[in-house]
Amino acid sequence: MSRNGFTLLEVLLVVVILAILASLAFGLLHLVENARITSTEGLVNQLGREAATVAKLKGVPPAALEELIPKTESTRWVKDGRFVDAWDHPIQYRVDGKKFEVWSWGPDGISGTADDLHYVRK
Repeated sequence: MSRNGFTLLEVLLVVVILAILASLAFGLLHLVENARITSTEGLVNQLGREAATVAKLKGVPPAALEELIPKTESTRWVKDGRFVDAWDHPIQYRVDGKKFEVWSWGPDGISGTADDLHYVRK
């Protein structure tokens, strides 16, 4: 007795195995993206705290974020003389008198969207 095709059970088994593998892959991608968000939040908060310390000591925040490069412990966040986030987008910094903002564009790389990561003073 010879068979020329696959049974329905064999096809369903292959589909189920592929679905399980796809869910594992998407789960890992989600974990990687969450790790990038968490590490960028840490960087933005560290830079915000450093800028707040400078503002407290000197009376004004640093004119540019790059002034904080010597104060940071790790240079892995510095690329071409600028701080970058986990997606290699430059960390944004704005000074208005004695107030300042530090933020990352987040995963989408666009400023002003819901996924932006801002330093919030506590």
